[in-house]
Amino acid sequence: MSNWDDVADKVEFNLQLISELLINTVPYSSQVLDFGCGYGRVTNELYDLGYKSICGVDSSLEMINRGNNEFPHLELNYSKGSPLPFSDSSFDAIVTCAVFTCIPEEQARVNVVSELLRILKPNGVIYLAEFCSDESVFFTSGVGVPMWHGSQAEIENIVDGSVLEKSIVVNNQTMTGHNSKACHVVVRKII
Repeated sequence: MSNWDDVADKVEFNLQLISELLINTVPYSSQVLDFGCGYGRVTNELYDLGYKSICGVDSSLEMINRGNNEFPHLELNYSKGSPLPFSDSSFDAIVTCAVFTCIPEEQARVNVVSELLRILKPNGVIYLAEFCSDESVFFTSGVGVPMWHGSQAEIENIVDGSVLEKSIVVNNQTMTGHNSKACHVVVRKII
């Protein structure tokens, strides 16, 4: 059972993608995965931006159930974890929005990245939108979920075996209303 199952009907995620950064990096014809899609908020944002070859995947069945009710036009999939239910080199781009924020264990992050690189095509792009701080901070969120806010450098280096293309830090509030920063990073998979 996911940490998010118990709060799936209560939370409203708020971290936004930087649309221009995504559009300038990922062509509309791309096959895009929203990894850690939760209830599909970002998947729907991608759809509204014009991306039609998209799907989402999350490890919380309750989040997926909520998303299928709120956004029936989207393809949202439940997966317990690795391996993900996708073939090697399936996606041109993968978006993560506050996903690594929810993976406080470093080895777990390494394992997730390895799986994302498996399903990402050569020269594919990963767009990470993650809460950050000046240095690593580990804590339990207001909804009881363990969290990690890494530094900008840590977030830039999450995807080993990739080339950093862009990194931007902006001010943002967390879902519980705390002032924070968010790091938006675009990396490209090395062939």
